[in-house]
Amino acid sequence: MSAADVGSMRGQVEVLRAQIDSMQDVLLERTRSLADLQERIARSTASARSSDGCVETVVGASGAVVEVTLSGSSYGKHSPAALGTLILATATSAAEDMRRQVAEMTKPFTEAARIDLPDLVPGVLGLREILEPRPGSTPVTGDENWDRTVLRSSGNV
Repeated sequence: MSAADVGSMRGQVEVLRAQIDSMQDVLLERTRSLADLQERIARSTASARSSDGCVETVVGASGAVVEVTLSGSSYGKHSPAALGTLILATATSAAEDMRRQVAEMTKPFTEAARIDLPDLVPGVLGLREILEPRPGSTPVTGDENWDRTVLRSSGNV
């Protein structure tokens, strides 16, 4: 091997080292960004209020209800069953808002990756399906149909 060949190889090794260092820097920055995102998501909440103002619910990042507030007039305006339905509808609305917030926060990462789990393992649910807001969600309303059962209001009976 000539001195010129050795010098050329050293130059190539230095170029590769610089590329690896750059990739490590990018990986560390993305890891930090993901950790920050996880922390922001973990602290996030979403709330919803019924149209008549009788019920307010707050959900955490997982969509689990963390707070329910009932107005003083809620017991007089609604039957117990209707109030339960209104609480559930309000919590569902808050959970959908939380899902939308998480999708918005994770969008830069999911768009950057451009690959999802079903691309690698066919048939499994991917981040796109999990994080996208569900179409056709019903807005929270008051108590106008409080006497209808859940099955009837869904068209099942």
